[in-house]
Amino acid sequence: DPGVLALLSRDKVTVRDHYVITILNEKGDDLAYWGEAYSKLNAINSIEGVLYDGAGNKLRALKKSEIKDEKSYSETNLVDDNRYKYHNFYHKSYPYTIEYECEVTHFETMFLPGWRPVSSRNLSVEKSTFSLITDNNYAVRIKTKNFQEAPEIANNGKTKTMNWVLKQQPAFVMEPGSPPLTELAPYIGIGPSDFKLEDYAGSMRSWEEYGKFIFSMNSGLSELSPASKTKVAQLVAGAKSDEEKITRLYQYVQQNTHYISIQLGVGGWRPFPANFVAEKGYGDCKALSNYMVALLKEAGVKANYVLIKAGDDERDIPIDFPASYFNHVICAVPMAKDTIWLECTSQTKQVGYMGGFTGNRHALFITENGGKLVTTPHYGKEQNIVSGFIKGNLGVDGLLDLRARVKYQAECGDHLHMRIHAQSKEEQLKYLKSNTELPNYDILDFSYLESGSRLPVIEENFHVLAHNYAQVTGKRLFIIPNILDRSTIKLLEDTARLYPIELNTERVEIDTVMIVLPSGYKPESIPKAVDFENPFGHYKASVVVQGDQLIYYRYLAINKGHFPAADFNKLAKFYEQVFKADRAKVVLVKPE
Repeated sequence: DPGVLALLSRDKVTVRDHYVITILNEKGDDLAYWGEAYSKLNAINSIEGVLYDGAGNKLRALKKSEIKDEKSYSETNLVDDNRYKYHNFYHKSYPYTIEYECEVTHFETMFLPGWRPVSSRNLSVEKSTFSLITDNNYAVRIKTKNFQEAPEIANNGKTKTMNWVLKQQPAFVMEPGSPPLTELAPYIGIGPSDFKLEDYAGSMRSWEEYGKFIFSMNSGLSELSPASKTKVAQLVAGAKSDEEKITRLYQYVQQNTHYISIQLGVGGWRPFPANFVAEKGYGDCKALSNYMVALLKEAGVKANYVLIKAGDDERDIPIDFPASYFNHVICAVPMAKDTIWLECTSQTKQVGYMGGFTGNRHALFITENGGKLVTTPHYGKEQNIVSGFIKGNLGVDGLLDLRARVKYQAECGDHLHMRIHAQSKEEQLKYLKSNTELPNYDILDFSYLESGSRLPVIEENFHVLAHNYAQVTGKRLFIIPNILDRSTIKLLEDTARLYPIELNTERVEIDTVMIVLPSGYKPESIPKAVDFENPFGHYKASVVVQGDQLIYYRYLAINKGHFPAADFNKLAKFYEQVFKADRAKVVLVKPE
């Protein structure tokens, strides 16, 4: 994060940083690290470092030969001009102090770093300053978060300097269910108005203006060759609807292209042409989405190139402060009643499904008239459902022979979908075994079946022999009817909670278990039905015995939301109740 940010033209910005950190123990060693990426778009002008002992005595200065300089590497990066310099003193005598000074010049003004003086949890700040220097004629945009102090402003007639100071900021500690540090700590966001990225100029005063810049930068990249046009005609021939055309073309892209990252100067932000993808069979998210838009256009279906901030459980962007938050591109096809979303980097996702990677957030539609903020599909309790049906036969020796069918819908199946397509049968079996709570068992068989719907469902079937499932004591059998879905969450009560509660998971779990009991055994003790609900969720469970069959039902709804710190003990109690109810025992007895 910058100590000084000098923005004096649209062509470049200079960032100077100087920080001194005292490391008290080994848990703070990561803070003794310095690292900076560079490429043709930014240069590291200087770096200096000093190591001090616990008394503040200088031990040694950083030598240029000690700075590591490596190419940024990823298995999916075909072209990448980014490199990375880094250093760590690796001192192990505590306490010690490190000091780094660095200056970097960015030869673009599309991305401006903000000031985040508290860079990690368990780091207290004695003093931190931030200076923003701009030309008097340049309109910089500023967003302040968790920081009340107004800046000091100086003006010499040509430039304006704004200075912020933070003093005596206590460390932010980790608390279960607390918001991320980015939501708690002070932050000053800096946004450009007019900006440049190499030869491309634009404005970020509004989402509409930013969208115009992206549309202009992509201009001329959607042309298709005669061979590609012929292929499109063949693919959509006989299609009875636009939706059928979309499905055919999307599946064609999935089957004939694969994702490879291309990070080369402005190529990190401007897609390769559609014909490049058609010829090579690969591209990054920008190129593949642009290619998808071009194919659909040729088929007479209007689609949009869409910028989005992707990532599982990624936070939504600040919609009131236009900036380049985005790290991904997808394709969207507006229809009469809804929109069909396409993740063009995936060779396995269903048409129209976004999931946890790009669902439940805002995205920027790019049109010829500029950018338009829209929301991607929402996946809540009505969509995120896990439903299990288990049938088993219990022997007098405690052996349970069970067959299970579990359906994972929407985001509940995201990770399972990845395992199905990325892991071997042996790896899947290993994972299944590691996530089964039974103490001693054999998995005889398992399989997966995926639906082809826009809201995907994965059906998991498996056959298990659970040895010693029932505890045998004389003439009694002790069993836990909740076989496979027991909550593991336990929270300790906290009377000194500091931060509010943020719950991001939203789903429903439904389980039905039917167990045929051994001949002659009758219920001696059955748990009472439970049903409790509060703002965090809803739980209910019941057990009945009908003849020789035990029937167990469980329902758990998990709510998302923000709650005050004072409610934490209520949350702890809720999960304590769930934990206990999930392990309630049934006692069976065989009369003499």
